[in-house]
Amino acid sequence: MLIRKLLKVCPAAILAVMTSTAQASEWPQRPVTIVVPFAPGGSTDVVARTMAQELSKKFDMQFIVENKPGGSTTIASSYVSRAKPDGYTLYIGTMGMHGMDKILYPSITYDGIDGFTHITRWVSFPMIVVANPNKGLNNFKDLIKKAKENPDQVTHASAGVGSSNHLAAVLFMKESGIKLMNIPYKGGNPATVAALSGEVDISFATPPSVIAHVKAGRLKALGLSSSGKSTLFPSIPSATESGLPSYNFKVWHGFYGPAGIPVDITDKLFNASKEILAEEHVKKTFADLGMDVDPSASVAEFNDFVRGVAATTVELGAAVQADGG
Repeated sequence: MLIRKLLKVCPAAILAVMTSTAQASEWPQRPVTIVVPFAPGGSTDVVARTMAQELSKKFDMQFIVENKPGGSTTIASSYVSRAKPDGYTLYIGTMGMHGMDKILYPSITYDGIDGFTHITRWVSFPMIVVANPNKGLNNFKDLIKKAKENPDQVTHASAGVGSSNHLAAVLFMKESGIKLMNIPYKGGNPATVAALSGEVDISFATPPSVIAHVKAGRLKALGLSSSGKSTLFPSIPSATESGLPSYNFKVWHGFYGPAGIPVDITDKLFNASKEILAEEHVKKTFADLGMDVDPSASVAEFNDFVRGVAATTVELGAAVQADGG
């Protein structure tokens, strides 16, 4: 009776709400795109492709990865923030989108908090500081000594200004009292290639980008970016073991969409991600890549988490601007 009365008063609005609700409950009805803000081959891309494959199985619908590198992730972030919030355009993001983007690029129109639907955290891991073996660097002490003897001449490759590996380098400089020169690339994989070729001295790299090269002896692991040991890399010294206990930086990758995705779809994506990350073969896949599965406890917890990250990320803003490369 109430619905009939409402239909007489405003039929178009009521039908629109009913249609939207039906579409959310039936989602997905067509392929879903997960946008990656970096070139293929880096850690973000690897995580996205692994999860896309598992989500495709879970929903019996294809999840497609689309790489949109450039602009230090702002091109992809801007694209996703403007997308229709229907659950068919999703995003794998990093800490840089929560405050750092606006500091480095004041003209961007999206907001890292209000411009997105925050679904869940997927994985976390320490960075591995690597160098070409011909550079003669074996550990953090060697790196710090060389940088102090050659100020502004020791180069580090990053996936762009404000990227996770750039943030790791900036914090390392702050804690060690040295100055490195940033050489930005369009993703973690190109940055790794630069380290392999000796084009740069070092790289604060994600495990998937370099672990195979470290095991093969093509790159030398100087240490981890975390203060504690990693069970995944027992032979690589932690920052504490390397004489820099105040240095502690871990990367995480989160799952997002444009602001306004229906709660029903958000919950489906959260629950599917949680179930996938609990599966042993998925844990092993990420462990082999040097990553720990690290799902959020709830959608609300992830929202609180990213707001906390935004506050701490802003603190590094000035230093990152100065090291823009």
